[in-house]
Amino acid sequence: MVFAEARREGKPVFVLISAVWCYWCHYFDEQTLETDEVAEYLNRHYLSVFVDSDLRMDLTRKYARGWPMTILFDPVGRVRLSFPGALWKEDFLSVVARVAEEVRTGAPGAVPVEREVARPGVTVPPTAAIYRQLVDGIVRYVDEQVDTLHGGFGTGRKFPHGRLLAYLLTQEEVTRDPRRLAAMEKTLDAVARALGDPVDGGFFRYAERREWREPHTEKMLYVNASLALAFHAASRVFKGRRFGEARDGAVAYMLRTLRDAKDGGFYGSQTADPAYYRLPKAERSIARRPPVNRDKVTAWNAEAALSLLAIGEATGRKDVKQAALGALDFMARHVVTERGAYHIYRPATGRAELPGQLEANAWAALAFLEGHRVSGNAAYREAAEKILRWALAELADRERGGFIETAGLDGDGAPRAAEVSLDANGVMAEALLHAARGGGRREYEDAATRALARLGGSLRTVLVDERDSPAPSVADAVPALRAYARLLGKG
Repeated sequence: MVFAEARREGKPVFVLISAVWCYWCHYFDEQTLETDEVAEYLNRHYLSVFVDSDLRMDLTRKYARGWPMTILFDPVGRVRLSFPGALWKEDFLSVVARVAEEVRTGAPGAVPVEREVARPGVTVPPTAAIYRQLVDGIVRYVDEQVDTLHGGFGTGRKFPHGRLLAYLLTQEEVTRDPRRLAAMEKTLDAVARALGDPVDGGFFRYAERREWREPHTEKMLYVNASLALAFHAASRVFKGRRFGEARDGAVAYMLRTLRDAKDGGFYGSQTADPAYYRLPKAERSIARRPPVNRDKVTAWNAEAALSLLAIGEATGRKDVKQAALGALDFMARHVVTERGAYHIYRPATGRAELPGQLEANAWAALAFLEGHRVSGNAAYREAAEKILRWALAELADRERGGFIETAGLDGDGAPRAAEVSLDANGVMAEALLHAARGGGRREYEDAATRALARLGGSLRTVLVDERDSPAPSVADAVPALRAYARLLGKG
C-alpha cells in the first residue's frame, strides 16, 4: 500500500492521472517521464502511482483539473502540489525536487490548488418551491455566463456541455425567451462548426480557446452521446435541418466507429491525433486513423443507450433503437451481477472489472429502466431491480440519505473522505423514481427523496448562491433537476 510504504520510507508520493485517449498524456510520458533523468529521480526520491482516468473516475473527480494531472503528496497523504498539463523535463525535475526537499526538511510548502468536489451542504427537503428556485438559478446562469460573442459558457476553454444544453432546451424559461434562445443557437452552431469532424464524423471533446479554436481531438463516447441528444432537442426547437443533421452525424459516428457490432455495446473513445486531423480530406483517406480504445465503460454505454433510445423512438429509426437495445443486452450479459454493475468491460481479456462504483450502477439502472419502457423486455427491468436492490443495501447512506462512494488511493489508512457525487446521485435518484413510478417498491421513492434532500445544499450553492459557478458544476446538477421534475410530476 503506497502511503504505508511512504510513511515507512519518509518519501513523497507522485501520482499521475492520465488517459489513453489524451495526446498530451502520451507526449508527457514520452518526452519527460520516460527520460532517464526523470525516471531515475522519481525512483530514488518518490513512490509513484499511475492512474488511468477512465478506470478511477472517483480520483479524477476529486483531483483532476485537466490531463495529464500531476499530484504530489507528502508521506501522510496531504497534497503538497498539483497541476495539470505537460512540463518539459527540466521544469518537471525542478518542481519535484523542490517538493521532495520540502518534505525532507519539513518545510510547509505551497498551498495546493485542488479541484472543488461537491460536498454535502445543508439538507433541503425537495419541494416545488425549492425546485423553482433551482431552475431559476440555472436559467440565470445562462444569462450571466453565456458568451454572447462566440457562444458557449465562460471566456476560457470551451466545452460543449451536451447534457446541460439538452436540459436547457426543454425548459420554457429558455425556449420562450428570444435572447436566451439566441444564445443556445449560437452555442450549438459553434459546437457543430468547431468540434464536428466533417470527414470522419463525430465530435471532439473541447476547444482550447474562447473562440472555439484549437480543438482537442479525442472523441469520447459520452460527449457524442450527450451532443446527439442536445442536437435532437435543438432540432425540435429551431427551424431548419442543420441541428437534425448534426444529431444524425453524431449517431452515425457512434454506430460506425464506436459500436461493437458483434458483441453489442460501445467502445469508450478514439485517441487524439492533431496531425491526422490537420490533413486534407484526400490525404486522410490513405492515412492511418487514430486508434479506437476498445474498453467499454458502463456509465458511458448506459448514457449512449439512453440517448439512442430517445432518438430512435422520436425519429422512428429502428437501427438506432436496436443499437441501444444491443448495448443493454451487452451490459446484461457482461457487467451486471448480484452485486451491482461493474465499472468497465475489457474485450482484450473478456472480463468486467471494478465493481461497486456509484456512477456505473446509477447510469446502468436508469438505462435498463428506460429500455424496459421502450421495448417491454422484462429482462431489462429485472437487471435494473438487481442493481437498485444492491445499491440500496451497499451504497446508500442510511443516516443522512444519498449514496456514497469513497475517494482514496489505497486502503491502508490514507485519507479516504466520503464524497457525495452530485451528478451520480442525481442519476441514481432519477433511476429510483423511474422504478417507483413503474410499479417498484415505495422504498425507491423514499430513497430518491432522501438523496435529493442530501443534495439540496450543494444544488443551492451551485445554482443559486455562487453566481459564477463553473460550467462543469452546473452541468453536474442537471440529473438532480431531472429527478426533481419526476418527483414533483413535472417531467
